[in-house]
Amino acid sequence: MKQIWNFYAWRSIVLIAILIILSNAAMAQVPTDSAKAKVDTTAPAMADTTKPAQTTAAATTATNESGGKPKHFIIYAGVNSNQLGGSTDKYDANSGVGYHIGVAWQKNGFVYGQFGLRYNNAVYGLNSKATSKDTGDLKVQALDIPLTVGINFLSFTKVASLRAFISAMPSFTLGVSDNHFGVSKDDVTSFIFYGQIGIGANLAFVLIDVGYNYGFEGLMENFSNTKPGQWFFSLGVKF
Repeated sequence: MKQIWNFYAWRSIVLIAILIILSNAAMAQVPTDSAKAKVDTTAPAMADTTKPAQTTAAATTATNESGGKPKHFIIYAGVNSNQLGGSTDKYDANSGVGYHIGVAWQKNGFVYGQFGLRYNNAVYGLNSKATSKDTGDLKVQALDIPLTVGINFLSFTKVASLRAFISAMPSFTLGVSDNHFGVSKDDVTSFIFYGQIGIGANLAFVLIDVGYNYGFEGLMENFSNTKPGQWFFSLGVKF
């Protein structure tokens, strides 16, 4: 009996020792597997984090490259030739040379838009019916608001182009200069709506415009058929 007990006792001790060794080996392996798993899971996470950043950078670059249409502030001045077709019982209207000064805000593109303000000093000559001689000038000052749409239809280089434009232009009379015709601001229409058409050229930052304005209302209250017409030439710079 004693030998049998000793056999089972030693077998139990050996089994326990084997279990302890296997347990230690397993415990030593677990951190290694965990570390491996940690490395495996960390790498993709870092890659995923970087990928959106790269995508965002690419999107930002694409946005910068496409960008919006450039906008410009413009200052210009020029001369104009003004005509009236009507007359009174004493005077016939004749052409005269005036000037204008303006500012504008422009959004560029193949089709461009422009909004501006223009001080217009229009000069009209009046001839005496009795003597058929020029008796002086009538100067009418107005504030024009050109609302323009145009097309850049031809480009020679990146700094030179030709364009055509059309405008709707409300005009508000500001005053009438002293004259010996007895014409005051009350004798002049306070508001005239003009239609404008023209062509222009861009040379780097310099703009040249030539066009014609046609008034749809008569200018003078006591004249017949006095719808104003105006040829103009402008020279401007853009910023």
